[in-house]
Amino acid sequence: MRVTARLLTPLTVNLLQLFPFGFRLCFPVAIDMQFRLGGWIAHAESIGRLALRPRYSPVVARTSRPSEVYSPSLRAFFVLLAVAVIAAGGCRKLVDRPETAIQVGASDFNTKAGAVTPSDVVQVPPSVFASPSVRSSSEVKQESGGEEVVTQRSVVETEADGTEKAVATLAPTEDIRVKPGGRWTVDSLVGQINGRPVYASKFMQSIEDRILRIVAENPRAAAQRMIAQLVAERFEQYINNELIIAEAEGMLTPEMREGIFAWLQSVQEQTVSGYGGNRTEATQSLQDQFGMTMDQYLQERRDEALAQNLLSRRVKPRTIVSWRDVERQYSILEKEFDPSPIVTIGRIRVTESETAMLEDVRARLARGEAFVDVAKVAGMERDGVWRQDKLPPSGIAGLDLAEDIRKALAAAEQGKPTTEVKRGTSVYWFCLLSEEIIEARPIFDPILQRRIRGGLQEQRARYEQFRYLASLRDRWVTNDIDQMTRRLTDIALARYLPRE
Repeated sequence: MRVTARLLTPLTVNLLQLFPFGFRLCFPVAIDMQFRLGGWIAHAESIGRLALRPRYSPVVARTSRPSEVYSPSLRAFFVLLAVAVIAAGGCRKLVDRPETAIQVGASDFNTKAGAVTPSDVVQVPPSVFASPSVRSSSEVKQESGGEEVVTQRSVVETEADGTEKAVATLAPTEDIRVKPGGRWTVDSLVGQINGRPVYASKFMQSIEDRILRIVAENPRAAAQRMIAQLVAERFEQYINNELIIAEAEGMLTPEMREGIFAWLQSVQEQTVSGYGGNRTEATQSLQDQFGMTMDQYLQERRDEALAQNLLSRRVKPRTIVSWRDVERQYSILEKEFDPSPIVTIGRIRVTESETAMLEDVRARLARGEAFVDVAKVAGMERDGVWRQDKLPPSGIAGLDLAEDIRKALAAAEQGKPTTEVKRGTSVYWFCLLSEEIIEARPIFDPILQRRIRGGLQEQRARYEQFRYLASLRDRWVTNDIDQMTRRLTDIALARYLPRE
């Protein structure tokens, strides 16, 4: 073991020194031999060190390199042996090279490819890679003092087939062109609500489309009345909304504001997910459907929630309906819940000049044929059904009919014809065809109780809401509401109604 270790140690050192030389001798297999010899040498060197470490001679211990203990002749032998091993290993055939391998030279890359048919050429139009373009369309509105140019811009991308697709719509821009000497109302302050200014332009945005449609579809006089009514109704709603929202915002605590913010985030997430999870697509859809952005939509939802919460806290507790209220309302509507019977009266009319028909009707009625069948033979409309009336408590005598007709009906049985009644040149027969008795609904009917209670609550809710809004107006509205309404109406007529 000691001899083997002493032989392998200098062999390892000499092979490591000569490895670059062997690499230069056989280039194709140098890499393979480098890895193979590296493993053999490392293994042999480790064995040699383990074998020599515990039994070093004094001579070897005093030297710094183990190979110095050998003579030059022995070192030359090891060198020749290493050269022979490298040459033999480098000139052998690679085992990892496949049999189907083909030698490739630089000239192989200079050959021309065969002809390519036009159908095999794939080409993308340059317009696909071009930047999106902006398309604009303008609409000119003629006014008395000038004209207003509204420009709508949209971002357009070109598809591979050459078609254009709008990917975004920009906010419209307005350009005012005033005629020399003309006047143009930029904006008008009509009053204040709760310290907030009310501008005519902002108010007109929500009703502009309806005003334009009214002007286009109606004469001038009718359009003026309809515009004045529309402005008054919408301004009433506008005042109520502003007052309620301002009052609700003033009652919010910091914790409630944080809760509203979290709720709005969930509303936004639900809105975006409803349009496929794309915020851009959701914003565009809201713009197309409601004419508002995502922020405006969330603001509207917030205002609605605040208004409902405030009204439920201020108005709903005042709409309590007691059992006495239900009884009083039932007594007022007793005729509706306990209606009178409905009677159906039939009539046959034949003129005296129609002798044959008159004799035939008399004969049929005398034989006891049904009144409806005889009326069909006589050619009466609706098979002789004349009228339907509510039967008063006094019976037939209380019907709104002529005296002779009431007497004839009272003397006849139900379903039987009356005696002949002559009026002018015509002969009449009457018959009480049916009497429909409607079942009365008592006050203890649960469905009826809920109906009465719901109606009373709705009436009181409207009344209490009107009172509450009136108190808010007295407290926060500093200007006359009627005066502000007249100003808005005058501005709307001057801006949208063409002059004669």
